[in-house]
Amino acid sequence: MELRRVDLNLLVVLDVLLTECNVTKAARRLNMSQPATSTALARLRKQFDDPLLVKSGRTLRPTPRALALTEPLRRVLSTVERSILTVPDFDPATAERAFTLLTGDYSEVTLLRNLLRRNRYRSHGIRFDMQPLSMAGIEAFHRHEVDLAVVPEQLLSTPEFEQCRRRVVLHDRYVGVVWSGHPYAGIELTADVLAGYPLLSYLQYGGDKSLGRTLSRAGIATRSSATTTNIAVLPYVLEMTDLVTIIPERMARRIAGVAQLRILEPNFSLPAVREWAVWHEEFDDDPGHRWLRTELSVIATPDLAAGLHATRLSAVT
Repeated sequence: MELRRVDLNLLVVLDVLLTECNVTKAARRLNMSQPATSTALARLRKQFDDPLLVKSGRTLRPTPRALALTEPLRRVLSTVERSILTVPDFDPATAERAFTLLTGDYSEVTLLRNLLRRNRYRSHGIRFDMQPLSMAGIEAFHRHEVDLAVVPEQLLSTPEFEQCRRRVVLHDRYVGVVWSGHPYAGIELTADVLAGYPLLSYLQYGGDKSLGRTLSRAGIATRSSATTTNIAVLPYVLEMTDLVTIIPERMARRIAGVAQLRILEPNFSLPAVREWAVWHEEFDDDPGHRWLRTELSVIATPDLAAGLHATRLSAVT
């Protein structure tokens, strides 16, 4: 196939058809009539010398050739849109743009508040849409429907993210948290505490397994009682119980103000907590995306993090 014979408009139609696998739905998204969309599909089939979509019940199923085209096609269209059709300047004071971020509970709680605080008065047209870190979210990320994902460090080596651009945006450490009426409230987190009281584990998608391995290697036994993937329930489950949880310190400082909780300093070594911003290469030169990455870097700087930590600490103690 010669490049000069490729119709960019047809590629847009193909992208939507591969997403919807339904001519009627694709026509609606493209603001085209159904006959016009069917005609475009016929032209695409001729151009690629492949059926591209075949009937499967009431829907259409992509052929192997169509599946192989999906990711390269989306990369090409994204590059064209952002590099050629997008106005290169980005002024956060006047820009109208929504950034979609894929985050777990921990990074959302830690980053979103600070993003909003920094931009409340100077970026009225900027909106941050947070999507949960999940398999569906990762699929959306690879469809380029997400601007940036914030993921635990251990996900960087997975096939989903190993080829992505990356930057550290969160650096933290683990601490223990108990209800203020717990027998060990105000005391260090020790092996005896973990061995003697039930453990409430918090685990987000792709969560850090190194914590459990570290405790096991150190010979520290735990009495696992329950696991939750919902940060919002932690303070309410811990309250009025003898449960113990081990979570990142920034999260602990936040939830300690929601309920009567105490933070316990561990008297043994625990792995560091690091979360990384990851994005696709074609976003590198997008001025708006560069601005977003800069904002996250500012929030992640040690001086700012220390200042926010001190503020939270004084509010809790």
